[in-house]
Amino acid sequence: MTGSQSKILMFAAVLLLAFGARAQGAKPNAEPEPKEQPGTPEAGAKPVEADADDPQPEVQPDAAEAGDDLGERPPPAKRSDDGKRLSPLTPRPDEFPKGEVKPPPPDYDRLLSDIAALRGRVAALTTTLFKSKLRIIVEIEGDYARVSSFAVTLDDGVVFNAPERFVADDEKTVYEHAVALGHHVIGVEIEREDARGKQYKTWQTSKFSVVVPDSQLLEAHVVVEDDSDMAEDFPDDADGEYDMRVRLRARVTEP
Repeated sequence: MTGSQSKILMFAAVLLLAFGARAQGAKPNAEPEPKEQPGTPEAGAKPVEADADDPQPEVQPDAAEAGDDLGERPPPAKRSDDGKRLSPLTPRPDEFPKGEVKPPPPDYDRLLSDIAALRGRVAALTTTLFKSKLRIIVEIEGDYARVSSFAVTLDDGVVFNAPERFVADDEKTVYEHAVALGHHVIGVEIEREDARGKQYKTWQTSKFSVVVPDSQLLEAHVVVEDDSDMAEDFPDDADGEYDMRVRLRARVTEP
């Protein structure tokens, strides 16, 4: 055997020894060792205590404080001085101004002037549009009757309110104005008391339908008659009578 052949045999022996050692160290069907997760402590290792100087781990907010899908965080819950949660409807102590806020008083003079101006414009408009006219005359009869309130209405709108201590022993014109031709309703509302006993009172409301002709004047004469004897007879013999009547007479005259 030559020298070159002996070197080749020695090199082959070394390779056989190397492959044999590697085959003995390998385990058949061995599972791969699990990779260590970052931040996971090794088995048997002691937990590392947090240092006072190190920042604390971030605490995940719960669902109530995490906000909605748009990332909007809800406002913090209200709490009272003792730490209890308050309803969102509970006002804060400084939410309302202290003291009662009073509105400024109304300007009655200005309101009355505006009403008077409006009535004047309506009167001028109706006079221009309509040629028919209506005149209402009132007469109240009764020796002991005292009027507490008296009002005249036209189509459910008040056209006359009597002042205090209203007396109409003679005929008094309380309304005269241009109106639309056709049917209208005149109403009389009266409250009276007896001069012989103010506790004896009567209230009465009467309504009358009239027809105003075209381009003419309709005169409606309202007469209130009071012949009541309740205040005189009832205190004496416990027998009395209320007798108050309202009459209306309508006639057409030249305007």
